[in-house]
This record gives sequence, structure tokens and C-alpha cells, in this order.
Amino acid sequence: TFYLILGMSAASYFGADTKSSVNLNFANFTFGLNPRTTPKLILSLCRFASSVVVMFPALDTLSVFPLIANTLGSNLLSASGPGFVRWIVRKLPLWQRMTRVFSISWWRSSSARKDNDTSTTKANAEKRRLFKSASRIATMFWRLVAALPPLLGSIWATDLSFSFLLAGVAGVYVAFFAPSLMQLASCRRQRILFEQQHDSGVKKEKVSLQNEYTGWYSRTALTVPVLAFATFALGVVLSQIRDAWVVMRNVT
Repeated sequence: TFYLILGMSAASYFGADTKSSVNLNFANFTFGLNPRTTPKLILSLCRFASSVVVMFPALDTLSVFPLIANTLGSNLLSASGPGFVRWIVRKLPLWQRMTRVFSISWWRSSSARKDNDTSTTKANAEKRRLFKSASRIATMFWRLVAALPPLLGSIWATDLSFSFLLAGVAGVYVAFFAPSLMQLASCRRQRILFEQQHDSGVKKEKVSLQNEYTGWYSRTALTVPVLAFATFALGVVLSQIRDAWVVMRNVT
């Protein structure tokens, strides 16, 4: 509600001159004061306040972007499962041998390493070291996957409103698609467990699809209108993205 009031008041004040990012309207904004008659101290304070408003979105994005990329990278790492780390463990010795061949220290210490490798290296310690290195590489990889696409996309997506539309696609998925799909998946999983317990002849406890979290909202039928609205909203956002892309290409 607060943001809605701010948006409506800004649009009513600036009218047709409202820019896609309303903070840009505050560049050199004097808050209705006359620069010729206003004291320089008050005018300087007004310009400082307007500069803060103009720079705040950029500073806010700059501060929160690493946190979002870090969190998204960790989620992608969890979603990739342990198989990705085990694949890196299998490939890591080959990568290490390839990189060590090009290092000067490897050639200098090659003779000493031949005598000491078999006596000082433990199999379990080597395995733990490989898994630790593989986990670190996997974490860095997924964080780069989360961080690089927005940075590369900003090269050609110069219009801020176009960036907001791209973010709207993720917003529609997180707000509507993801909860509905999770509801369907959880109900399907619960039904499978119920059938397995029922077929196995479990009689110690009463097997039921109901639990302490079950309510009127637990029915899968309720996901149908949500998914229908989400599909409609996604179509609207994609249509707006297409129009904004055409306009941005014509301007550039």
C-alpha cells in the first residue's frame, strides 16, 4: 500500500513527464523552490536530497545483488544434487595434473614428489581433499551461473523498464507457478506414500491422507485457477517484453 501511494502521488505530480524509473525525475529537483530567490544553503540541501533519491536504486541494487547471487547459487547447488560434486571429483585429478604441468614449481619439485608421494599421502585424506575442492568448485560455478547472466544481459538491456519486465517473469513464477506446482507435487507424493503403506498392510497406525496441516486450501482443484491466472499473467508479461524489445531496438 505504501509503494502504491508513492507511485500514485509521483504519477499525479509529474504527469506525462514521469519516467520509467521515477527517481530520475528528481535529478536537479528543487522541490518547487525558486533557485533565484532561495538561499544557497537551502538550495544545496535540496539538490543533495534529490541526488540521494536518484542514486538510491543504483546503490540498493549494488548492495543486494551479491546477496541474491549468493543465495541463488546455493539453491542451484542444492538442486544439482551430489551427483554434480561426484562428477567434479572424477574430473578433478585430471584437471589438477593438466594445470600442474604448466607450473614451474611442479617441474622443480617433481623429483622429490616421486619419493614422498607414496609414503605421505593417505587415501582417505586425499579423498576428503578432493571432495572439499570439488564442493568449492561447484559452489563457485553455480554462483557464477547466478551472477553472470544479469551482468551480461545489462549490456544490451539498457532500458530499466525492460529489465523490470524480465524480472516480472521470475515474479510470476515465484508467486503463482511455484506454489501451485509444489502443491500438486506434495499431494501426489502423499498419495503415493498412502498407497504404499496401504498395500504393505500397515495396521499399527491409522494411515490417512490428513495431517495437522491439512485444510480447505489443501485440495488440488484450487491450483487450477491459480495456474490459469499465472498463464494469463505470463502471456501479458511476455507480450509487454516483446513490445518493449521492439521499441528499444528502434531507439538504438
